[in-house]
Amino acid sequence: MLFELAYPGLCLAEGVRRIIGRPRPGPAFAFRAIKGRMRRHEIAMVTAVSPRAGARIALRRFETARPVNAPSPRIAPRKGSALAEQCFGPATGPRVLLLHGWNAHSAMMLPLARMLAAQGAHVVVPDLPGEGANPARAFSFAEKACRLAAHYEGDRFDAIIGHSAGGLIAAQAVEQGLQADSMITVCAPYSMATLLHAYLIRIAAPEPLLDAVLDLHARREDRDPKQVGPAVYAAYTGRILIVHARTDWQVKLAEAFDIASVTGATPLVLDHCNHHTILEDPRLHAAISDAVLTPTDERRLAC
Repeated sequence: MLFELAYPGLCLAEGVRRIIGRPRPGPAFAFRAIKGRMRRHEIAMVTAVSPRAGARIALRRFETARPVNAPSPRIAPRKGSALAEQCFGPATGPRVLLLHGWNAHSAMMLPLARMLAAQGAHVVVPDLPGEGANPARAFSFAEKACRLAAHYEGDRFDAIIGHSAGGLIAAQAVEQGLQADSMITVCAPYSMATLLHAYLIRIAAPEPLLDAVLDLHARREDRDPKQVGPAVYAAYTGRILIVHARTDWQVKLAEAFDIASVTGATPLVLDHCNHHTILEDPRLHAAISDAVLTPTDERRLAC
């Protein structure tokens, strides 16, 4: 709100700068920095008056994806729903669903998609509801998962792979009825609570806001955000592969071991990569290829 009110003045100041020829940082960078500072101040001021009001603003911003510049997948209408998606590989191959992370887009998953397709898999890569090439709209993670499950109702995937928050959404989509024989998480958070906590740290939110956001989320979803993740991962009966980058600072490595603690799986930890570069890491590709494309009997013999 503060940024929106100040925006006309910022545009005027930028025009004056251009007229008088003063050096300045790139306009996009400057506006992003000013917007970030104003939004942080706004959250702090509102929270000081009413933590509940601050929580509503913070949660709304968390669930509203920012516009991205990325290739636009086609919109695929199915069973009364529509979702932007791309498909790769032969239709007869093992079926794999790739889900990108929070505030991102499907193009991030294309290196992995093309690798799997080249090895004979049929790979489906959607933009999450409300993100990417889909109509922009604020959705909770539960709503995103529900819409994914509805969109792919009747389909069965050999594997669902989620990067970052996409791993949490993948687990909830399976809980909502999406059919997947195996689930692979890549740098995924342990719970909705840990993800929201990381977000609030990122935006330098005041300390009292965390409890208010968790309380608001719990009342709205009728479910403790600390259990959105652990309970879902633990209830999954298919095969689980957990992969994480050792130097990931967006989602801490400890969260992979927390997921392992409720699933019984052993995490695969990769060195010399981070939250994003892991998606192009040949070791990740090899692990996923083995998990998805190796026949079940061969995997059993290798154990």
